[in-house]
Amino acid sequence: MTRQRTRLSRIAGRAATGLVSAGLIAAMVLLAPSAAATPEADADAAITAAWETGGGEGGPLGPRDGGVYPAGEGFGQKFAGGQIFFTPETGAHIVTGAILEKYEALGGPADSDLGFPTIDEGPGRAANSRNSTFSAPDNPVIFWTPDTGARVVRGAINSAWDALGGSAGVLGVPSEDEMTNGDVLTQKFTGGEISWNRKTRAFTTVPPELADQLGAIDVPSDATSAINAARRAAGGALGPLGAEEGAQYAIGADGVGQNYAGGKIFYSPETGANVVTGQVLAKYESVGGPTGDLGFPTASEADGGLAPQSRVVPFAAEDDPVIFWTPDFGAVIVRGAMNAAWQKLGGATGELGAPKGDQTDHGNVVTQQFNGGSISWDRTSGKFSTEPAGLQSQLVGLQVPGADSPAAPAPGSAATADADSGDKWYSWRWWWLLGLIPLIGVIALIAVAVLRNRRSHEDDGFGDDYADDRYDRGYDEPEYKQPEYGDREPDAPQSLWASAPAVSEVPAFGTISAGPDPEHRDESGDYDTDEDTGDYDSDEGDELEELHAPAEDLSFDSDPDAVDTAPTRIESLSEAPAFDPPTTAVWSGYEPDFPSGRHAAIQDDEPEDPGWTSMRLADGDRYRAPEGYPIKADTKSGLYWAPGSPGYRDTEAEIWFASEEFARTNGFVRAD
Repeated sequence: MTRQRTRLSRIAGRAATGLVSAGLIAAMVLLAPSAAATPEADADAAITAAWETGGGEGGPLGPRDGGVYPAGEGFGQKFAGGQIFFTPETGAHIVTGAILEKYEALGGPADSDLGFPTIDEGPGRAANSRNSTFSAPDNPVIFWTPDTGARVVRGAINSAWDALGGSAGVLGVPSEDEMTNGDVLTQKFTGGEISWNRKTRAFTTVPPELADQLGAIDVPSDATSAINAARRAAGGALGPLGAEEGAQYAIGADGVGQNYAGGKIFYSPETGANVVTGQVLAKYESVGGPTGDLGFPTASEADGGLAPQSRVVPFAAEDDPVIFWTPDFGAVIVRGAMNAAWQKLGGATGELGAPKGDQTDHGNVVTQQFNGGSISWDRTSGKFSTEPAGLQSQLVGLQVPGADSPAAPAPGSAATADADSGDKWYSWRWWWLLGLIPLIGVIALIAVAVLRNRRSHEDDGFGDDYADDRYDRGYDEPEYKQPEYGDREPDAPQSLWASAPAVSEVPAFGTISAGPDPEHRDESGDYDTDEDTGDYDSDEGDELEELHAPAEDLSFDSDPDAVDTAPTRIESLSEAPAFDPPTTAVWSGYEPDFPSGRHAAIQDDEPEDPGWTSMRLADGDRYRAPEGYPIKADTKSGLYWAPGSPGYRDTEAEIWFASEEFARTNGFVRAD
């Protein structure tokens, strides 16, 4: 019995060992393929098979030169006599010699727009020629002969070349790469040339009779091919666009965009693919880009024709807008009646020159300033007026594109004037409303201080004495006076505090200083100013200088009956009255979001003298300089004028600066 048990144990042990071994072998067989099935392993296997088919080490490729490496969306491997490139879609294909050099010079599989080879390099139909085709959507081919070298033929021109017999046909082999001139692509061959207009989608040829054979060719239009062509026309990776950033993205229903390090390309089936860069791109996107009211660009950014430098891009909106850029005035939109008239008068190279700022609306009249004058158009009458006036006669009967379209001022542009009053008010972005919080706090503190000041005067009787002494020294009570110009509400507030801007007008808080005394007028009622400096002139001497001291020194009238302590109604922006320069309360210390063309938000660096600011907004009389602020500045053009400079007296200011230094600090350029 003991021996039988021992034998059974041995048999069972051997059986168990056999089962374990079989299981391990089965597991290795089952798991080994999945462990080896990686993209790199697949590429290695396919490349090795292609190499061995081509003769291995004894073939034209020779021995391996390193292992398989990632290349773009696939893989490659180097050999002594060339390379093999692989993707699962294209397979593994051999490229050698001059064709390989051309392929890699254009960026190869990773950085060119050719894609991966779809056939092994082989002989062409022409004698002593070689060629290889590639996987890009526009079916490119690199064709080589000893006389012409390696040339790329692709897209519409490749379709036309094939239709005319290819390298064995009348045109022969390509002698140059494609060239781009605006919307026209042209390529020369040993027997002639082919041109294709991407907008009209028409072929022209040399000899011209060959074009008759190309009418039936249907050239496909896809976003990727069009974007690649636009990038090549702009210089490719070495041009202003630079390296590609990210993948293509959808815009609207059928538009496509592609970002690059130096700009963007926008595509739609109607407009094709077009390049926009730099400040033109920044301006375009600030008004909504391709989804805004300008639409898609209809041509790539091009030279604007002005020396030393200018750029222009047209857009697809019905009123034929363009964005025109110069170093002096930045990127400016010209559209509709303004663009039609400007082009009629010679555009940027005509008498008017470059645009200085976006158009502005004054009721039914549209106006735009240019370097050499201005154009105005009345929507109601359809008539133009110009400065110089002699240009007006050339615009009689001019058709205005998009004249029936509703006006749609671009967001952030200067075309936001009040159509009823003609006053220029600018839209504040919603986040400036946060400035109301500290402003309300400051107003509350001032109100408390005024009330406490009144109580102190009532207790000790100092207020009356102070008021009497003040008038003995020749000061008059500041009061609001109705100006002789501008539009006013009939019930405009009459106290100094009530004449201050409404809370809704001022986005942040700062200091307050008083303007010049109303009594300093000449016999005509105007302010007596120095024509050269714009400063107020007075025989009062030190008294006038003392009057213009900071607001903290002026204080308020200590007479309780003379102080307006009634709460000031918070008015909307459109309700607030304009300021009269003699009694204007100047608010400073905030940065309004003016439409500023190429300039950033205004900086307000405080001067060394406390109580005075580096700038003040132009209100009331915009031609006469407030005391201490002789520099005129215009936010739309980005220019400033100093006393004595050409155009100073005739220029309407939007901002006054204390000095040229402060104007330049805020990005303005001297007009002369």
